[in-house]
Amino acid sequence: MDQNQLLQIKDLRISFPYSKEKLQVVRGVDLTVKQGEIIGILGESGSGKTVSSTAVLRLFQEVEGVVDSGEILYKGRDLLHLSEKEINQIRGKEIAYIFQDPTASLNPYRRIGKQLMEAGKTHGHKLTKEIIQKQMADVGLDQPKLIYNMYPFQLSGGQCQRIVIAMALLTQPELIIADEPTNAIDASLRKKILSLLKKINTDHGTAMMIITHDFDVVKFLCSRVVVLYGGLIMEEGSIEEVLEKPMHPYTRELLHCVNSLQDGESTLYCLEGKPPSPYEFEDLCPFYDRCKEREASCREGIPLMVELERRRKSRCIHCERKVI
Repeated sequence: MDQNQLLQIKDLRISFPYSKEKLQVVRGVDLTVKQGEIIGILGESGSGKTVSSTAVLRLFQEVEGVVDSGEILYKGRDLLHLSEKEINQIRGKEIAYIFQDPTASLNPYRRIGKQLMEAGKTHGHKLTKEIIQKQMADVGLDQPKLIYNMYPFQLSGGQCQRIVIAMALLTQPELIIADEPTNAIDASLRKKILSLLKKINTDHGTAMMIITHDFDVVKFLCSRVVVLYGGLIMEEGSIEEVLEKPMHPYTRELLHCVNSLQDGESTLYCLEGKPPSPYEFEDLCPFYDRCKEREASCREGIPLMVELERRRKSRCIHCERKVI
């Protein structure tokens, strides 16, 4: 394993109960996170991005998720094979998870300061009121002394998001996984939250996985992006290369939609059709039904993920032909 690799996911496949059978929603995800880098995991709803990210800390088990195969290596240790005691020593301490809805991550009946104090204590950190208030100030919260004694319902969505980020930073984790970190807050606050995450990365060297459906988020924050669709990675590369020269038809279509909106076109471009649900998955290219470049051979099994150049990867039969 490369010494710079902090996290490596290999051929991850995850299923959930469906009727009397299992429904596979993640069908073979491979990705790496290097120390200090910010990687974006981009995809539409149902693409498998959240399930893949929660699997890192085995949070999917709460809803009966089952790993069919694969490895999740953190510093060379397979997290999937650790005991509950061992994984608890990593959860929140070395790898922190920031959920989509910050208010749902906080106990509405306990004061903010108390919750932060308990979070630190859980991971063996003896925190003082002053340390917690400084951490709150560091994430851009005004009047930390006042907020320390407040309840979550007394705060705005943006303030709650900063509290959750402060909680994640208390243990100085090496990796933060942020699931749609700007999804539950006002548009006016989104850039502030993204700027805060970038500052954390710069100041502390904290690696990050940013789960999102928004190209603007990955463009602002990430150095590398992975595009998911139908439980599979369709494309991977540096953010500049993927935005300037997308290789997969799905990525090109997404960017066409984004550019249509940003350029103020009188008629907005729309990608026709809808993503396949897991119960519609077949042994063919998952983008086949919506792809304008499809051909008969696209139905002959799921295309291979091929590496082209400089860590550029794509899962498309047209890319396969380029490396033959």
